[in-house]
Amino acid sequence: MSERRKLERFELIGPARIMMHSAGSGRSEYSLKTRDVSADGAFLFSSETLPEGTDVKLEFVLAPDMPGRLSGHKGRARVRVSGKIIRSDSDGIAVRFQSNFKITSFGFVEWDGALA
Repeated sequence: MSERRKLERFELIGPARIMMHSAGSGRSEYSLKTRDVSADGAFLFSSETLPEGTDVKLEFVLAPDMPGRLSGHKGRARVRVSGKIIRSDSDGIAVRFQSNFKITSFGFVEWDGALA
């Protein structure tokens, strides 16, 4: 199988939260961990398979030292992004990001959890 990725992936293991709507059970929220992240998606460890094609909201934290190197600020940064589950298997789930995302200083913006 040939590698199809066009963007570099970075190992980033840390806390993540994913929210989704499902027809039968309404809104669901899962606390997971990221395995790796690229500019257009992420892979998250998950013990259960989630429906492929489902629109989700994803929130995760950048490594504690990364924001300082990028912006001159110390501390953590939170990434909030919408996406779609493109693969789900026994290892976890792959989420492809939509083009808009938001990176904020950790602790300043509370996520209301709404799926727009």
